[in-house]
Formats: sequence, C-alpha cells, structure tokens
Amino acid sequence: MNSNSFAVIITAAGSSTRMGGDVKKEYLPLNDGTVLSTCVKAFVDASRDPRNDFNLSNLIITIPVDGTDAASAAMAAFYQFDSKIQEIVDYVPGGHTRHRSIYNALEHLSKKKNLPDYVLIHDGARPFVSQNIISYVIQGTKEFGAAAPGITPTDTQKEIDESGFIKRHLLRKDLVSIQTPQGFKFAELFAAHQKAFCDGHEYTDDTEIWGNYCGRVKVVTGSNKNIKITYPGDLEKGLKN
Repeated sequence: MNSNSFAVIITAAGSSTRMGGDVKKEYLPLNDGTVLSTCVKAFVDASRDPRNDFNLSNLIITIPVDGTDAASAAMAAFYQFDSKIQEIVDYVPGGHTRHRSIYNALEHLSKKKNLPDYVLIHDGARPFVSQNIISYVIQGTKEFGAAAPGITPTDTQKEIDESGFIKRHLLRKDLVSIQTPQGFKFAELFAAHQKAFCDGHEYTDDTEIWGNYCGRVKVVTGSNKNIKITYPGDLEKGLKN
C-alpha cells in the first residue's frame, strides 16, 4: 500500500432544493461536462501533478437513493475522456443528512481490501476548486493529520441570541469561513464518525467531528473563487470570478 494513498469522497446526495429547476446542481452542464465531472477532474489532475505525491486510490461519489444512472450520466463525458478513472469510482447512496452520507461513504471505503491512508472530502457543488487549494490540503493533511481551506470573512461577524439580538462581537481576524476539500487520516476519521453517529449531535462538517474526537484541524489557504453553488446565479458568478 502506498504510504500516501488518498481516497476522495465527493458529496452529491443532496436534493438541491434551493437551486430550483429540474436538474440537480451537481449535474448542471459546465465546461465539457458537468459540475460533478469538473470536481472529479480537479482531483484526478491533482493526482497526476508530481508536486503532490498523491496516489488517488478510490473515488467515492455520494448520490441520492436509486440515483446511480443519473450520476453516471453526469460523469459520462469524463469517462469518455479518461475511461480508466471509471475503475476506481464507486457510487454510494447517501442519507438524509450530510453527516450520514459521509458516514456511508467511509463505511464503504472501510470494506476495501487496501484501506487508504488519507481521505479528502469535497462538496460536489464546489467545481471551481483550484489545484493550489488541493495541494495545500494534501500537504496540511500529511503534516498535521487534518486540514481544511479557509478564508477570512469580509463582513463583520456577530453572535446573536435566540431572540435575534447581538450578544457577542466577534473579531474578524480570528475567524475563517471553512471550505472544502477537507483532508483527514482515514482510520482516525472513520473511528470518529462511528462515535459521532451514536452521540446524538448533528454535525455540519467533518472538521467538527475531528475536533470533537481527534484533535486540531490545520487551516490552509482557501480562495473566494472556491464558491459552493447553492442558489440560482451562483454558477454564473463562479465562471466570472
């Protein structure tokens, strides 16, 4: 087993309700394929960049239940371009939350003959991720065990109470908006997910689970171009950045 083997999990199990329309946001056309295939291509390209020492062992795409055909269709153009990638791609049904979807993907990976050393988890609706960001996360994950890209928020941040009144004035210099991909040691993250699955708390991302059960997460340089497509107009906005 390569000491730098990475699995990549790309999340595409959500319903895209905030986008509207008949097509899931991950399956919208982009470049020569789709939003999803553009995400996949970013990590395939990173695995072929000699700077990264990054062996892409598995690529897991979380999808809606009974959604394999639609996901495969969204990846079809990329498979025609690079058919070998199809051999390491698995489609895994997600759950009713992001937390459950990632757990399902990690559990699927845990049954592989050769376990990856690390795992990168990326939003399938974040197609503008750069090679630099992926490289920073890979390096940070290898050095610290867990890493995620972040950017300083441009707006002043406040914490409010349950009635909507400001109760704490936060210092912007101490805050980051966390993006993906987020990288972790695989075995430790899977063990943490198993514990988190039983603790009754709903986690919004994997850095929170790692922080609760494993330790600190290193924040590396993100980018305001690495946007997540959530609302109509976001895709066009990302193309203009």
